[in-house]
Amino acid sequence: MIKQVSGTNQSLLSLSETSFSELRKIYRPTSEFQSNQASSTDEWTCLGYYLEHQLVGLIKAKLSGNTLNLSTLAVMREYRKRGVARNLILEAERMFSNADLLSVWCVEQTGNVEIFEALGFKVAERVESDIFELADSSNLKAIEVRLERQAVV
Repeated sequence: MIKQVSGTNQSLLSLSETSFSELRKIYRPTSEFQSNQASSTDEWTCLGYYLEHQLVGLIKAKLSGNTLNLSTLAVMREYRKRGVARNLILEAERMFSNADLLSVWCVEQTGNVEIFEALGFKVAERVESDIFELADSSNLKAIEVRLERQAVV
């Protein structure tokens, strides 16, 4: 079951933290980004995917014009490759049915580009990140990739 949840829901925060801790071994936000993020007031709609009353996946969505921006897609490791991410994206798309385009950013070095391509997204642009750096002490900037796909719902 998928339902809308508060961005301050403790289960949502815990799942997000657990999922993104894996990625922090690859990249991390710069200290400048972290301080700016703390003051951000963007309004995102949070959707949670529940199995037997347990939150196993989440996504945040925000409509900007005719583009549905997706963020913070996370699925518990033991529930990956079971359609949870695909169903969360489709539900976000249903909620914002006036969107023509879906857009999502990810860091290339995580391997997540291939996951989004498998979900029908195509690479729209690659940029050297101003907000993420690689965690391997190389002081190199991460490569951010924006992927898009046409709305299908």
